[in-house]
Amino acid sequence: MKRRDWVLTAVGLSACHSAPPRDPGTLLPETVGDWRRQSLGSLPVSQAGIERALEAGYSGAGNLTVDLYAAKVQVTAFEMTQHFRPQPDSVFFDKGRYFVVVKWHPADRQALTAFVRDLQRHLAAVP
Repeated sequence: MKRRDWVLTAVGLSACHSAPPRDPGTLLPETVGDWRRQSLGSLPVSQAGIERALEAGYSGAGNLTVDLYAAKVQVTAFEMTQHFRPQPDSVFFDKGRYFVVVKWHPADRQALTAFVRDLQRHLAAVP
């Protein structure tokens, strides 16, 4: 076997290796902008293709609840955005392998927008 074949085999095997699940605190950090996490817990996983589901409560210029679904592949998160039904006082998005629903209870609109933007940036940086 030639050296290039060994290199291609090694690259192929490393691509098949799945990364260990991220710590919930890494995915939904203690602070996001001016918002501070008050609670963090698991949600039941009821859909195929989802590795884990988390729920976090944040307080700042109001109160937010964030539901994060970590999909096995990026396409699953994208499909969830296509099939999710909009609900009052909530916004949803996908970022990589993550599908996120942010629900707010009285919250300042500008602060809410900043929270969503900062959380999207954070998830984009998570491998």
